[in-house]
Amino acid sequence: MILAGMDEAGYGPVLGPMVVGCCAFRVDRPEDELPCLWKRLRRIASKKKTASGKKLHFNDSKIVYSPATGLKSLERSVLALSHATYGPCDDLPALLRLVAPHVLDDLRGYPWYQAGENERFPLEHQPAAVRIMGDALRREMEQSGAQCVHLAARVVCERQFNQLVTATRNKASVLFSTGAIHLDALISNFGRQDLTIFCDRQGGRERYGPLLRLMFEQWALEIVDEQDSASEYHLVRDGHVVRILFKEKAECQCFPVAAASMLCKYLREALMRRFNAFWSIHLPDVPPTAGYYKDGGRFLRDIDTKRRAMGIRDEELIRQA
Repeated sequence: MILAGMDEAGYGPVLGPMVVGCCAFRVDRPEDELPCLWKRLRRIASKKKTASGKKLHFNDSKIVYSPATGLKSLERSVLALSHATYGPCDDLPALLRLVAPHVLDDLRGYPWYQAGENERFPLEHQPAAVRIMGDALRREMEQSGAQCVHLAARVVCERQFNQLVTATRNKASVLFSTGAIHLDALISNFGRQDLTIFCDRQGGRERYGPLLRLMFEQWALEIVDEQDSASEYHLVRDGHVVRILFKEKAECQCFPVAAASMLCKYLREALMRRFNAFWSIHLPDVPPTAGYYKDGGRFLRDIDTKRRAMGIRDEELIRQA
């Protein structure tokens, strides 16, 4: 079977990109209806942070990463999984070519997303350590019958985000339409392979039936359950069934959702480091920002005079609410 997961990072901020991640595993001989990949990969991956640090930490990105502790744990797990899936990468553009190639051209249009002279990669780890853990994860996946077959992200930068909000007049629709690109890829590639897709709830939305029916007209839609905390849908075609589940806290319940959550958080944080490095060149005394509403407003006030002098328009920098 194929067990897939989706999640987002950066839905709420006023600065920086929104990123929607996706991860899918092929699982041989599933022990139950929804196999537990934490159990399968327990010798190398852990849902909890281990004191020894010998295991990769996979969970909701909000648990794995915090500004106080830094990116190290998040980065090690994300880059090890990318290495195990696609092979090594030497810099951030190489990682983006593997998981989000669509955004490379778009990033060139933003001065604050260009690499600085002293940018290192990995950001907080040594490359050799990442390769060692990536090789170990790949061997464990092979031995346990769990293979990562899809690891991808959609990175929506400020200008495109604002264009989509203007077109849809609804930020939640922007999030769903971005995630829908992943859904379409998963169903196109794995829809006949006993596919189950776990998604974290999208922007507070509770019912997804009409949107799924509109997206996948060639599949019959069955609404299995719709509740405040969880919804389940089946797409049926030629004897094949695709299960799609939207659940609160899905990152803590499904390993591929946790991996997707961590991938998109890592990419957003890596790009925000470039963002802050750019502004620190022009305004060295301005504290960096994560881009969320309150501090994002502070940051915009701090850079207002400079960015207007540089001719940077609102729609290029500030995301619509």
